Amino acid sequence: MTDLIDLHRPNLMSADDMLAVAHAMEREAAARYATLADCMRRVDQSETAELLEGLAAEERSHVDSVERLAQRSLQRSPDVSGASRTLPKTFTLEDEATAAVLRSPYRTLSVAVRHEERAFAFWTYVAAQSADTALRNLAETFARQELIHAAKLRQARRRAFHAERSAKPPSPDETTPADRRGEAARLEAGFAAFCVAAEQQLRSGGESVAADLFQSLGDEAQRAVAALDPTGSHVDSEMERQTAIRRSQIHGVNAAALLFEAAGMIEDINLRYLEWLEAVVEPAAVQDLEARARATTARLARINARLYALEPAVAALGGSAAS
Repeated sequence: MTDLIDLHRPNLMSADDMLAVAHAMEREAAARYATLADCMRRVDQSETAELLEGLAAEERSHVDSVERLAQRSLQRSPDVSGASRTLPKTFTLEDEATAAVLRSPYRTLSVAVRHEERAFAFWTYVAAQSADTALRNLAETFARQELIHAAKLRQARRRAFHAERSAKPPSPDETTPADRRGEAARLEAGFAAFCVAAEQQLRSGGESVAADLFQSLGDEAQRAVAALDPTGSHVDSEMERQTAIRRSQIHGVNAAALLFEAAGMIEDINLRYLEWLEAVVEPAAVQDLEARARATTARLARINARLYALEPAVAALGGSAAS
């Protein structure tokens, strides 16, 4: 889902630094959404274009808000001269070119989702690392804005995926059953390892409800791995564990952030199962993938139920589990 953030990155130590980075990120996001919206307009995808144009307008309003906040707190505009050194990776030109060439709302929205997930992870990391209460609250405000955008885009991406899936004929299946089971085992193992790491972090912070949920989800994922790959030949358990620890450490003991990360991982697994499902024809493979898709949908619903309780603004978007 998100690119791992360098946990050795120097902390943002001042409001000046934080506002400068926020200003640069919001300005960049506005420009990127406008670019992607233009790509969609040029291929007559007006619904997706309007969504992206709306997000570009929101990001521009966030730029104005950051400038007003800087004037109130610093009595001047943010100093963005050094912000580029701290900015997380978001879009790349390759992403944009790919989206334009494929002319696909789903692919384009996937680019946008990645951007917001990275930005959200960045701000939750900053919040987790901030010792100053005011700066931590400011970082959490920026993170919540990115969370809402990412949730909105995930919902739109789901709709686009299902619309494109129903509108085009199935592609020939170029994977073997062994390939599919191996990749599914890797995806499930990564999710299981993340759940274990998230559970440990949340228990250390006294968040037992979300910790219990992660324990249950991790157990389910580990059973799926055992069924998919009994010999363990497709999964590097230690690598998965270390990656999961780094991925969870970004969010500290922020239960909502960890749940949102988990929801993205499960949604990606679900979409992968659905992509395979549209291509396979063997009855046994269809039955297996349908069962796995149903199971991931149920897991996503459980994650979202707890996430929505912690973040009602996400629930208000109406984006529940992938269907």
